Amino acid sequence: MRCSVAEEKQTIPKVSYKVKKRKGRLRENIESIAIAVAIAFAIRYFVVEAFKIPTGSMAPTLLGEHKNVKCPNCGWFFYSDRQSESATCPNCQSEISISAYCEVCNNRIRYNWPAWLWRKGHCPRCQITFAWSDLSNRIIHGGNRIVVNKFWYKFKNPQRWDVVVFVYPLYDLTCKNCSAKFSDTEWHEGFRCPRCGTTRFSKKKKNYIKRLVGLPGEKLQIVNGDIYINDKIQRKPDSVQEALWLPVYNSHYLAKETDDPIWITDSSAWKINEKSVTLDNMSPGSSGTSLLTFGRGITDQNGYNNRSGGNEMGDIKVNFDITLVKGSQYLELVLEKNNDVFTAVIPANDANGKGQLIKNGNVVLEADSHLPAGQAHKIEFSNVDHIVSLSIDNAKIFMFDHDEGKLPELRSFDTSRIRFGGNHVNATFENIEIFHDIYYTSLSPGTWGTLQPIQLGEKDYFMLGDNSRNSNDSRVWKFVPEKNIVGKAFFVFWPLNTIKFIK
Repeated sequence: MRCSVAEEKQTIPKVSYKVKKRKGRLRENIESIAIAVAIAFAIRYFVVEAFKIPTGSMAPTLLGEHKNVKCPNCGWFFYSDRQSESATCPNCQSEISISAYCEVCNNRIRYNWPAWLWRKGHCPRCQITFAWSDLSNRIIHGGNRIVVNKFWYKFKNPQRWDVVVFVYPLYDLTCKNCSAKFSDTEWHEGFRCPRCGTTRFSKKKKNYIKRLVGLPGEKLQIVNGDIYINDKIQRKPDSVQEALWLPVYNSHYLAKETDDPIWITDSSAWKINEKSVTLDNMSPGSSGTSLLTFGRGITDQNGYNNRSGGNEMGDIKVNFDITLVKGSQYLELVLEKNNDVFTAVIPANDANGKGQLIKNGNVVLEADSHLPAGQAHKIEFSNVDHIVSLSIDNAKIFMFDHDEGKLPELRSFDTSRIRFGGNHVNATFENIEIFHDIYYTSLSPGTWGTLQPIQLGEKDYFMLGDNSRNSNDSRVWKFVPEKNIVGKAFFVFWPLNTIKFIK
């Protein structure tokens, strides 16, 4: 059946189209910015956040406001506290003035800002001009800026030796009634103002950064600079230990003037060169072992604080590169701590026998290891946390645990000595470096975990600063509750010359 044209038109349905209005460019930009800001706030709140370190309690691992110091006597570079008027160079023990005030008239020194660009400074009162080499030691620099992973501890419990950001367990309180201020106060429900009796306070929180050393439920005590948990010494992982070695001496930085000899020789077979030492006791008239002794005492000084270290150190490390002449026999290295003497004997290729580690005259370990002549080898010998370790070319040769498994007696200080040399040896020792371990001090009588052990609760953590001599930490205010932990510090991103992962 056929339909007419008119009928066909009537059967075709009408379709209407709604045109979607296009967003304006301004609205799109505002929405994009709002989304970006929301994402940034979410990341900051839940995942990562940047912090600036204000103080030097973690120095020199992490820096607050500080001074960059270059020793005029030996050229060694180190960091010092911003408030220090003088500093002691760890390498040559020179006293360096780093005061912001003129030594002649005690007026504050002025310098053209920014100092790194203009490199000029003078005293406006007595018109003394300061050379840049002197002025640069006096300028205050800002603290490290770090990134903290706030998500890390959602999946993993905090680990010992982590560097942790947390909310300081004490508060700065201001009474809302009488405006009285109370700093570093332990607040709890029902706390009353000693002045007016009200319980209405405004609370100011502060973020702190320290190294975690005590975990929930543990018994902790600091003994002779070391951490003991449940009466057992706690060793640091290799990466953490490497970050905590503090420099004592580097043969590349030769002192122009010194009161005490750096090296003490026991025979004429030794020759002290500008940046190296040589031993040749292979001549027919030579006999026995000849050893060179480091001439300075080793203390817990780190150069950052305006004070000398008062604790002699037993936990130390020596590194050097050695090149043996063909025909050499035995290299010897000696580390002494109190009454213990550890001697490593390493035969050259031309010598018979095995390498030995000797404690107080008794062989405790042997290894089939020899030093080939005619090429440089890197030697590392250390005694730290009751483990003596020897490495040759970054390979472990000896690792001897001499811990007695119990708390040692408290000592006021340790004694130590470093010696090296050999028997029938012609050798050159270069790139000599000496380090000491971090030493956790007792600060003052009555601090937590020092003279007596302390028991941590099931949700408590014990935190210490790497700058042990000058750190407001758990020794002073006890524990950090689990709920106060913000996250794990893992990266320094500013200043550029200090960029690193935090260990």
